[in-house]
Amino acid sequence: MKEQLELLWELQKIDLDLKQIKEERDRFPKEMKKLEEKQNLEKERFQKEKEKLESLEKERRKKERDLLMEQDKIKKAEGKMSEVKTNKEYQALLTEIETIKESAGRIEEEILMVLEEIDETKKHLMKKEKEMKANLEKIEAERKRIEERLAEGERAWKEKMERKDVLSKQIDSSLIKLYNTLKEKRQGIGIVSVKKETCQGCFVHVPPQMFIEVQKTNSLIRCPNCNRILYFEGDGEKG
Repeated sequence: MKEQLELLWELQKIDLDLKQIKEERDRFPKEMKKLEEKQNLEKERFQKEKEKLESLEKERRKKERDLLMEQDKIKKAEGKMSEVKTNKEYQALLTEIETIKESAGRIEEEILMVLEEIDETKKHLMKKEKEMKANLEKIEAERKRIEERLAEGERAWKEKMERKDVLSKQIDSSLIKLYNTLKEKRQGIGIVSVKKETCQGCFVHVPPQMFIEVQKTNSLIRCPNCNRILYFEGDGEKG
């Protein structure tokens, strides 16, 4: 029985490892999705900054076209000066030219303001680009780390499944059946260790005589509380 319990104990450890690998495997797609969302968010933020700059550049070009139109109006108005015949017409033309010049002056001021905003936006955009690249590098590094963990998990899964197959053939079928039944009912744990007269599955005190029998590993003994198979690892904790 001792050898059978030792094999079963190893099988339990393998099953717990497989459970952990599966949990990680199930968690990886969610982690990858979060990374993808972070990546998209970084790109979207940077794209908004680019769109803001493009909008300002578009505004600048429009205002520059408006300024050229006003300047063209001034030239045409000034060209009419030689054709003026009366003082009234002359004064009216001067007023028109002054009004156009005032409009052109306002547009020039607006262009300067837009240029200042463009300059600030470009600086901000450069800063954001550096931040985005740094964040994307971190995200990519995390993605590779997850992929490596997934690959390691797959290798471990294969190795442990092979060992589990070997153990299952070496353990008595009735014992395997009992173990699997208990495992299904007890959160994946069918055999537990006993330390200091305490079941490590439910942490209930085990009677002294029962603990002595568990240490001998000559027979199959189950916890009177959780009903799991009890196992003593022989770590020197006899008391």
